[in-house]
Amino acid sequence: QIERIRQLVDAFNIPRLEVDGYEADDVLGSVARQAVKRGLGVKIITGDRDLLQLVNERTTVYLAGDDQNYITNEDVIKKLGVRPDQVVDYKALVGDKSDNIPGVPGVGEKTAVALLEKYGTLDNIYKNIDRVENITTRCDKKVADAQNVLEQLTSTLDDLGGVNRVEDLLNEV
Repeated sequence: QIERIRQLVDAFNIPRLEVDGYEADDVLGSVARQAVKRGLGVKIITGDRDLLQLVNERTTVYLAGDDQNYITNEDVIKKLGVRPDQVVDYKALVGDKSDNIPGVPGVGEKTAVALLEKYGTLDNIYKNIDRVENITTRCDKKVADAQNVLEQLTSTLDDLGGVNRVEDLLNEV
């Protein structure tokens, strides 16, 4: 089925970007960040709320399931309870089965939001782990694991392979 879509896209001469070893949301995120660096406006239409991390003054995310545009920090806060720059930390804390992220045991959405409101980042939560209520020392390793997941998620968006093709596509804009 995917191959047929590729053929159709190619037949209509629509630029197509795929990078082996990366999911579509990683490629979208990388291209969006590069486009913003060039001063371009970006609108992403997706069903993946992970891409809310990209919302800023130049990037709008339309979540198809919500039938809503997310344009400002406040829009993302209303949806997830955290700012766009905290979405990856939030995901590392609560986990995400679709992306094989286990999260921290005992930390759900409300706790993650409260922790990020108080400490700002996953790194600061980890630095203050002995002061964090509701997270026992048995979760200390899981928070460290969440930090490793965070680093992987962040590097995926910033260090995407196939950058030459991304540059070529942006030059066509």
